[in-house]
Amino acid sequence: MKQRSSTFSEVEQIVKLLEHQQAWRSRAGSGTGSIFTLQFGPALFNDHTQGEFSLMVYCAWRIVEGSTTICTWREDAESILAPMLKDLEGAHVSKANLSEWGDLTIDFNIGHSLQIWSEAHSEYPENWSIGYQGSGHYSMEIGKGFIYEKSEPQAANGD
Repeated sequence: MKQRSSTFSEVEQIVKLLEHQQAWRSRAGSGTGSIFTLQFGPALFNDHTQGEFSLMVYCAWRIVEGSTTICTWREDAESILAPMLKDLEGAHVSKANLSEWGDLTIDFNIGHSLQIWSEAHSEYPENWSIGYQGSGHYSMEIGKGFIYEKSEPQAANGD
């Protein structure tokens, strides 16, 4: 994969495109710890398991409703996180906001907000990433800031 630095403005534009997109196909549970994925927008033509937007979270996060925290990265992945993400499936993004330091907040039309905090001391260099149209993904990385990684074309069957 080819990697390059990205600007806050470039990543913010992608994040803003999340607004009005429907969330679907979450992945979390046994063996994942607090890491999860969530798909948004229509499925890709060549990969129906991935959405136009594909969010993967490795860092601290929480899901809130109003002023109440209802789930965090410290909860059990199988009994709490996976069902909570399932509750987001079918919801639409009403607002998406990115801070200059890489925190991401996604508000849903069902009253829930997913709040993601970029961590300076994470075990993973990539705090979170968002794939866009299957062509690559934008991420927030410790010590590097915003990064764009272009995906390599898939090899044809039999290669």
